[in-house]
Amino acid sequence: MKKNVEFKVNNTTLRGSLFIPKGKGPFPAVILFHGSGGVGEMYFEAAKELSKKGILGFAFNYRGAGVSDGVFEEQTLKMGIEDAESALSFLVSRKEVDKKRIGICGASFGGFIAALLSVNSNAISLILIGPAAYSLDELNKQRDKAGDLNEDFVKSESFNQMVKFKGKLLMVTSEFDEVIPAKMINEYLKRAKSALKKESFILKGAKHRISINLKARNVLVKKIVDWFAKTL
Repeated sequence: MKKNVEFKVNNTTLRGSLFIPKGKGPFPAVILFHGSGGVGEMYFEAAKELSKKGILGFAFNYRGAGVSDGVFEEQTLKMGIEDAESALSFLVSRKEVDKKRIGICGASFGGFIAALLSVNSNAISLILIGPAAYSLDELNKQRDKAGDLNEDFVKSESFNQMVKFKGKLLMVTSEFDEVIPAKMINEYLKRAKSALKKESFILKGAKHRISINLKARNVLVKKIVDWFAKTL
């Protein structure tokens, strides 16, 4: 069952959709974080397929994205993190959700957020899809101007959180990713030394923007569903 929802960050309304399985909960749940230039609707298909496996899927839009209020050009990386924290709090407050069986999935900027929130959320399973990384001094940059990745990325707090992560990690990379350098992906994998399980998967033929490649997108949806079905 699809349920459109909204919640507040400060005085701004964010919107998304819950895909709730049939039957009696509480259910394991997965929150899906989209990239900086994307929209939550890009993950509706994955969330719907997760619900068919008995897992509640939740995808939403940051401020200034999709159907959420706000102007994209006015949003900073830090504000995107605040949006994600509020969305996660909204999810775990739902009576349908088993708070001990939370999964997080994020791509690009959303992958950075997924790693950043992986420990404090008590997530037991995590998918990072071409995750970005940003140093602390970049967090006040506007999201549409924060694409210049530099060597300071190794100072990202997301890496520090990955050191502490003790759940199960799947790293997904696009074969021809022209945005996220291999050394950034490798840094995430290197830092995840305490992960209970760690796997890597390459999306053949895909570039960074996976949504424009139908074949790669379908493969990704299946991989997301299969991973969480096994690990939650």
